[in-house]
Amino acid sequence: MNDVVARFAPSPTGFLHIGGIRTALINYIVVQQSKKDNGKSKLLLRIEDTDITRSKDEYKKSILDGLEWMGIEWDEKPHTQSESIDRHKEIAYKLLEKGHAYKCVCTKEELETKRLENQKLRKNIKRLCTKCKNDSATQLLEKDFCIRINIPNFGKLSVLDKIQGEVVVENKEIDNFILLRKDGTPTYMLSVVVDDHDMGVNMIIRGDDHLNNIFRQLHIYKSLQWDFPTYAHHPLIHGDDGLKLSKRHGAVDINEFKKRGYLPQSIINNLILLSWSPKKDDENIEIEEIINTFDLEKMSKSSSIFDYNKLNHFNNFYLQKEENYKYFEKYINENSILKKFFDLDQILMKKLFSTYKKNINFYSELENIAKIYYDEEFKTILNNELDENFNIILKDFMKHLDFIDVWSKDNLKNCINKFLELKKIKFAIFGKPIRLVLTNLKEGPPINDILFILGKKNTFLRLNNYINSDK
Repeated sequence: MNDVVARFAPSPTGFLHIGGIRTALINYIVVQQSKKDNGKSKLLLRIEDTDITRSKDEYKKSILDGLEWMGIEWDEKPHTQSESIDRHKEIAYKLLEKGHAYKCVCTKEELETKRLENQKLRKNIKRLCTKCKNDSATQLLEKDFCIRINIPNFGKLSVLDKIQGEVVVENKEIDNFILLRKDGTPTYMLSVVVDDHDMGVNMIIRGDDHLNNIFRQLHIYKSLQWDFPTYAHHPLIHGDDGLKLSKRHGAVDINEFKKRGYLPQSIINNLILLSWSPKKDDENIEIEEIINTFDLEKMSKSSSIFDYNKLNHFNNFYLQKEENYKYFEKYINENSILKKFFDLDQILMKKLFSTYKKNINFYSELENIAKIYYDEEFKTILNNELDENFNIILKDFMKHLDFIDVWSKDNLKNCINKFLELKKIKFAIFGKPIRLVLTNLKEGPPINDILFILGKKNTFLRLNNYINSDK
């Protein structure tokens, strides 16, 4: 593989979403693969902030924070597109000078009228401006004009996309799009080409919603006799309803996943398997193995479904790993609710996590669980399942509990089993009510785990409070 210079070019007009992270991840993987043989390969970050009215610093921060949290590293300092506007204008006028562009004075209203007329006549004509290019008076104007690309009506362009394969478009199918607006600001179509060329980008990996832009942009490259980059357009992510992933499908901002308590490993694992398979039985795959085995050209052309259940499956796998406990401790410091509890009793929090980690999808699910165990004024909510027969059994069980010197899970389990065997009681009759007494929950971990988490002092406090309550 030759040296690869790729780029991730988000716009700070919104938070960094999961689809953007996927694009950044694929770029990162391909560059890391190339770096093993070519030290000059690099991944560049470009902040495309030319939409002045919608770009915000908080969105830029979200992008940088999200990439850093995900472990997606870029080379060099981030490039800022707005700093190159003069360069974009220079190229627009260079294209104009060489006859590859022309001045246009058409109004939006005029072009819309033409579009509607063509629609009525069932004519699929892409180029609505037909008078300006050959009008000498318009081409002599010094102001109040936009600059449009001048693409010939004949011929075609062919591109061999690394994912989509060969794609061919006839020139007549491409509109005479604007390069420079009437207010003198460059359009995305011009800026992205100039920036990619000036930054030395030779591989462009992005979503296939940009597939049609290839041919518009290649005409700029061709007109300036610049080398074409290699393209790879990956399929988009859809929600479970088949529509493009958006806010209606849940938390798509990458920082929301961080706040909920997802691990980067699980997100990377989930995203990379959308449209690519490592060809192994085990679906769990971490970044180093991905870099060693990923093949860009083996990605599927079809869109894939982002499934939260699948993400939760991966996240549960990674958060249970012993070596990842450090990430839980870091999360605690960033979560005000869990931090408050952790500061009160660190041992209790560790017991909680150790017990519940196999049952939670992400860290923030421990917030409500912790509230139950840390509640110093806990009161059992009475119901019909807590009858007098159970009360008699409970008082007897408390006597057995009191004899336990070492309050461990194994000792508690043995105590419960011996008690049930001695009293000839089925566990269901005893277990469900005592879980209710201790947690007000019908479902949860084994009773010995609950007792262990609470500790002997708090266990007896809750049991005695229940026995002495007005029933």
